[in-house]
Formats: sequence, C-alpha cells, structure tokens
Amino acid sequence: MTQPAEKLDDVMGLVSVHQGPVLVALTDPRTDVLKFLHISETSPALEVVKESEQGCLIGDLFHDAEHCGMKTFRVKYWKHSAVAHAIPFFADNELAKPFHTPAGSAI
Repeated sequence: MTQPAEKLDDVMGLVSVHQGPVLVALTDPRTDVLKFLHISETSPALEVVKESEQGCLIGDLFHDAEHCGMKTFRVKYWKHSAVAHAIPFFADNELAKPFHTPAGSAI
C-alpha cells in the first residue's frame, strides 16, 4: 500500500525485495477509490527505457498507466525495465440498487 506522494524509487525499492510480479495498491485521495497496479518483473526481453526522473512519484506512474493501460518504466536500481499495468476499477451501479423480485416470480 502506498500514498500518491511517495517517491517512485522508494516504492520500487520495496517492490524489488519480492521475487516475481507485485500488486501495488493506492487510495486515490480525490475519490477514495482503491486502485491497483500490477508491476511485472524486470526483464531483459523488454526495451531498456530511460530511467525515471529523480523525484518522480508513484502517483505519476498510476496516472500514466491508467491513461495508457500500461507503461514500461525503469528506476535507478534496475538494469532492466518493467511494465506497470493498471487494473481497471469496476463500479457497477446495478450492484448498489436493491434487489426486487417481480410479483409472482420464484427465487
């Protein structure tokens, strides 16, 4: 779990401790919506992209991944790039409505 204003390098430093892909969670302070990013393992098969700028925030990565669906990125600790994939937020207004059974119907 992270906060939007945490430095990307710091968050990815913790992600690096885990072997394999990781889900990073963040609560959007404007909407209070719980958001997730799937962070892949770094891989030599990916294009090595430019290192993220110093001071870049995890909130920036969430924003970029949400607008593009996914984003290839790299932080200063990594030799290879990784992919951040935004997990879509699901809000079904039908779930919020009370359940009514039509008259004469069996459940």
